[in-house]
Amino acid sequence: MADKKALKILFKRYWSSEGWTNSYLTKEELNYAKAAGVMFEQKKLSHDEAIQKLAAVISTLSLEDIATQFVASLSSRRLELRSALGSFMVGRHLIAHEYLGDENICSYCGGFNKKQEFVDLNVLNFERFKWGGVRHLDPFYIAFDLEQFSKAEKLTPTREDHEILHRIFSVVDEFPGEGKVGELEKALSKVLKSNKDERRVLLEILGFCSILSTNDRPGFIDHFIPYLEREEPSHAKNDWSYPVCWWTGKHGLNKNAIKEIFSTFPFRD
Repeated sequence: MADKKALKILFKRYWSSEGWTNSYLTKEELNYAKAAGVMFEQKKLSHDEAIQKLAAVISTLSLEDIATQFVASLSSRRLELRSALGSFMVGRHLIAHEYLGDENICSYCGGFNKKQEFVDLNVLNFERFKWGGVRHLDPFYIAFDLEQFSKAEKLTPTREDHEILHRIFSVVDEFPGEGKVGELEKALSKVLKSNKDERRVLLEILGFCSILSTNDRPGFIDHFIPYLEREEPSHAKNDWSYPVCWWTGKHGLNKNAIKEIFSTFPFRD
């Protein structure tokens, strides 16, 4: 597990009791967190370099290992381990490509930085540890997240972890057909120790996995969904990522996706 003092420094940099902040760190604090591998020097990175990094790191990882750490995160709240499943599922079918489209965003993957620009790796790491990531659709985040995952101390899932996963899927199975994903997030508050933001990220990860998706708006389990094909609801109230933004209780669970992703875990029908 990451050095607790270094994590405290990282959190001090970006978070306070009132939310996001922009706190000053001393040189000693910054050097300590960097030495612990929790904070980093700013780095220039282009879209094409991020795609190359993503392809290189994803080829060294297995879905089984990443799914195992997702399960192990449920009782431990090792959110940085949980994040990797979302990144892996979005990135594993992403085709190597050069930047496409205008200067603002790649029309294929949704990535930025056509040319080399500074990327704040520290805020990405903060989001991993704080919520389990929030940028799983961003190739820069995917590459960084999986690179950090490959270096992290891993856990062995416990019986409690397995039970929590069963309970999550049971809640979805029993959810009213008209129920929306925001209501599902609240229902999960009784299933695992978590806050609202952690549960939101967990559900979005299950969406990327195609476990919570729809036939018309699938997740990423079988192929990469290009940026321009990720349709989102037009109403202003939606603040959920594709594809879970379209999910309601009537869509239920994609049990084929569950079996593929969590293939080593026994599930009750």
